Amino acid sequence: MKILHVCANYYPAFGGPQYTMKHLSEKLIEYYKDDVEVVTTDSLYGPELNLYEKINIPEETINGVKIKRFPFRTWHYKIIGLSSRAYKRLLKKPLPHAVRKYRWELDCKGIDNTMRINDCDVIMASTVNYMFCDYPLWRFKTKDPKPFVLYGSLHLEVDWSNYQAIINRAKICDCYIANTEYERKKLIEFGVQKEKIVTVGTGIDVADLACNEASVQAFRNKNHIQDDDILIGHIGRLSEGKGAGLLLDAFIQLYQKNKKCKLLLAGTATDYTETLKQKVEQHKIPVIIFENFENQLKPMLFNAIDIFVLASGGESFGVVFLEAWACKKPIVATNMGATASLLSEGKDSLLFAVTDIDELVCKIEMLVNDVALQRTLGINGYNKVIENFSWPLIVKKYREAYLKGIENFKTEYSNRVSA
Repeated sequence: MKILHVCANYYPAFGGPQYTMKHLSEKLIEYYKDDVEVVTTDSLYGPELNLYEKINIPEETINGVKIKRFPFRTWHYKIIGLSSRAYKRLLKKPLPHAVRKYRWELDCKGIDNTMRINDCDVIMASTVNYMFCDYPLWRFKTKDPKPFVLYGSLHLEVDWSNYQAIINRAKICDCYIANTEYERKKLIEFGVQKEKIVTVGTGIDVADLACNEASVQAFRNKNHIQDDDILIGHIGRLSEGKGAGLLLDAFIQLYQKNKKCKLLLAGTATDYTETLKQKVEQHKIPVIIFENFENQLKPMLFNAIDIFVLASGGESFGVVFLEAWACKKPIVATNMGATASLLSEGKDSLLFAVTDIDELVCKIEMLVNDVALQRTLGINGYNKVIENFSWPLIVKKYREAYLKGIENFKTEYSNRVSA
């Protein structure tokens, strides 16, 4: 099968969709000998962000995947931002989506043109909030329209019922790949045909997270973590939205009760990271911070911690949960949306009400004081990964979704021709 993957940014960019697209692209070649091309932007960061770092290789092949990166237009970002604030102040409503989308949904003609002329069997794009997902609206104006599968990766903490233009992208694709059953049910509520939604998620290779015990012990010793210390870890973007600040506040309370607790904050630095550092210094608490660490360090970090916590207020899936489970670590996370759909309270994780710091402290304390519970949750999580999220299983499901999309497209195309 010849496959075109379309995404806003690709490796070496980081993030959940980027992780999935890279592994999926490479493993489709490895497992099925498919021909996979990726078309994306030249940005290391999300193209809608003010933060920009260019990837200076417009075309390359990585592990058999052909990658094309295109520049995109940003000159109008400030103009639309100013217009949006003025419009809202004067008319008390947001700027029309037809204008606003050019600020937040990626304006990249190179991607559109590649989709227009590509000779692939199927196009799969991610995520739903980018304009290239409007392809089904204009594909029949091209000489050779293609089946279109959408890996939406919706963050459902947002009330998407107010964004009909974006939800419409889920309605018009030939097959929609949801991360969780929660996402699938929400899409059906939004009016997407349930027959064309498949739930897959993402995968992991537990061997990629393996570390020998001596190396882990040496790492803990180097960072002054005693054998009887409990190391609580956040491994993810160091931002307020990912819950790093909430976890730090909870740890301040926890440390007052138990001086054997220590905290690890590791991930990509953001504007919020400095706030975290200031609070650590203010309270004189034992917090280890790793900013922008090399990916090779990730297995060590997950193996070194005793408890993994992600206090994020919104996730589409959460690859970090699979990574924690791959290292047999118990998880504490928010009891909402996709997170609650993936995690099982009391079996492989403990869940707390989002922003409820007292409940977060309580759940972490339960694990700190019960090593047997730590072990039980971690092993159950590990078994869940092995049974449900191995790459061979996940890639098979994605490929089946592509075939489903192709069949649905053939039906629509036939109906158009006969009409």
